[in-house]
Amino acid sequence: MEDPLSANQKLPVTIIGAGPVGTALAIALKGKKYPLRLVLSKRGKSADVLGRRLHAPSARLQSAKLSGVEGIIFIAVPDDEIKNVVQFLSRRFEDFSRSIVFHTSGALSSELLSRLKRKGASVGSFHPLQTFPKNGVGSGRLKNIWIGIEGDSTSLRAAKRIIRDLDALPIFLSPGQKTLYHIAAVFGSNYFVTLLSVIEELGRRIHMPRRKMIAMLEPLILQSLMNVKNTSAAAALTGPIARGDFGTLRKHRKELSRRGLQHITPVYTALANETSKVASRKAT
Repeated sequence: MEDPLSANQKLPVTIIGAGPVGTALAIALKGKKYPLRLVLSKRGKSADVLGRRLHAPSARLQSAKLSGVEGIIFIAVPDDEIKNVVQFLSRRFEDFSRSIVFHTSGALSSELLSRLKRKGASVGSFHPLQTFPKNGVGSGRLKNIWIGIEGDSTSLRAAKRIIRDLDALPIFLSPGQKTLYHIAAVFGSNYFVTLLSVIEELGRRIHMPRRKMIAMLEPLILQSLMNVKNTSAAAALTGPIARGDFGTLRKHRKELSRRGLQHITPVYTALANETSKVASRKAT
């Protein structure tokens, strides 16, 4: 295919999917003077909202009047929907030789875009390692974050240029690394939020306001993170398991049961078991 990056210019961008990730990308790219060619979404409503916000054309994906495909296309839809978007684009167009197509899944590789690659597209995955809540808080915050990229040589060149323009940092991945990479991200964000939800529930049981409970633990959480960053998880471990205070663990489980919080016990036990393994590494 003709190298679409041969000219030193910012290629036009099409965003498919106007949810939190697509919105964050669109805002960030618009701020860096990337021309937004089109914003598309499944039902069209979210695309219209984002299009009006950024003064960009928008439409419902299935009814969009597309004259062709060129430039950079970000497929920023849920993982299970990527295949459907690829099928739609593949049926609609024959020539993708002037296109670089990314999906934004953290768990899936660019192999999911193989139908478009066979029609001439350069393909890759482009996963911002950041959380983008549906309420829009923090949308557009791509500066200084890491972005996982994987794909063919042309897509990687394009991804590196975009990441540089966004003042972000690249993580180069192979297809075989993506799933474990994404599991790590889920533990670092989603499951961490779940643990904070447990903390909120424990706070309610002792009549501690939610905001105060989280604020009270914030210095502890941040210091723990810094300790791991500066040493390792094993070296940073403190608490009853690290000290061998197993009587405290028994008391914790008993109190959870007494307070009607038995649903937390399996989580507590699973984490205690894993923490014991971390403690054993600390002892060696």
